[in-house]
Amino acid sequence: MNPMIRIQRNAFRISFHVLAAALLLTSPDPSVIASATTEERPSTHTSLIRVAAAQPRNRTIDFLLSPLEALDQVDRSIEELEQLVHLAGSKGCDVLAFPEDTLGLLNWEAANPEKLDQVLPTAVARMLAKLGDAASSHQMYLVLCNDTIDTDGNLYNMSFFLGRDGNEIGRYRKVNLTMAEQSRSRGESFPVFLTPDMGTVGMLICYDMVFPEAARCLALQGADLVFHLTLGGAAIGDEDVSLAAFRTRAVENFIYLVVANRGEGSMIIAPTGTILATAEGPDSLAVADIDPSTGREAGDAMNLQADMRGRLFRERVPGAYKILTDPRPPVLEKVQSNVTTEEAIRIMATVLTTGESRFNDAVALGRTEEAIRIFEQLCIECRTSWIDRAAQKYLNDLRKQ
Repeated sequence: MNPMIRIQRNAFRISFHVLAAALLLTSPDPSVIASATTEERPSTHTSLIRVAAAQPRNRTIDFLLSPLEALDQVDRSIEELEQLVHLAGSKGCDVLAFPEDTLGLLNWEAANPEKLDQVLPTAVARMLAKLGDAASSHQMYLVLCNDTIDTDGNLYNMSFFLGRDGNEIGRYRKVNLTMAEQSRSRGESFPVFLTPDMGTVGMLICYDMVFPEAARCLALQGADLVFHLTLGGAAIGDEDVSLAAFRTRAVENFIYLVVANRGEGSMIIAPTGTILATAEGPDSLAVADIDPSTGREAGDAMNLQADMRGRLFRERVPGAYKILTDPRPPVLEKVQSNVTTEEAIRIMATVLTTGESRFNDAVALGRTEEAIRIFEQLCIECRTSWIDRAAQKYLNDLRKQ
């Protein structure tokens, strides 16, 4: 072979592999405009919608309250949350999403499992009616989330999607439950909802995001926009790992992701993984203007797509993924859980109620035998939880004296 031809061919191979190493080539989409402060909706692009993720302050209902007292507190919380709805409306938002446990009843439920039917149906009905009316006064979609007793009589962690008129479009029952949450019933599917102006909409709740399959199920049904309502992150790890997981879920499915979190972490993420907006401080909003039909131009060295979903989901190999639906994959034989489901439920109930207050009492007692006694008891009652880990550190210090 002519040496010059060999050199040229080798140069081509090197260039090809360098180009192919770039998994995705993305370009900014000029139709995506992020803003946390802009008051007037742009008029130059009729396909833009303004999305908002609420970041309400902690309004946890005291678990010691009676059912009537708890409902009174729920009413006060709803009145305050209405102000966030009106704030979003004043900014011209088309949709607002609230976090998981919108009403803050989680701790109360843990302490009062036998009284749930006296509070949850009424509380959720009031939430849907009052916040739905507030949103409809601005002709704004609304996404809410709370534990509720559904029509089948079972307890679910559920999200609700309300239309611009305040009426319910659909609801989603949380599928992925942690061991500690399994006193609730689990959902069995990931529904999507068609809208005339936001494309296809899906909803996920908290732990769902830790499982890539959940977001992928929505994407395979054509979801353009996914609302994630949460009290936590998207991965088991630190904040950096969680943020990377949120961005990865958006990119690997080419979806717009609206994350609503209590206290901190509310944000809006583009299909490119770009964080378009974040909320700052308690009772604030993350607000961004997006076009749900665009922003997905991507590809590799050999092919660029206006919407990468046109390739991504055609190039899947479902037949090779059968292990994903195996309820007892081999890894479970290698690794055992350190608690049973029943223990996990009991531990969570203790942590959310008396556990934290007793822990704080022990800390306040300082270097005393009573503090040691309380910490030791908490390690038994709350084993494997953050209280157990923190109490062990205090005990190690106290026993050194």
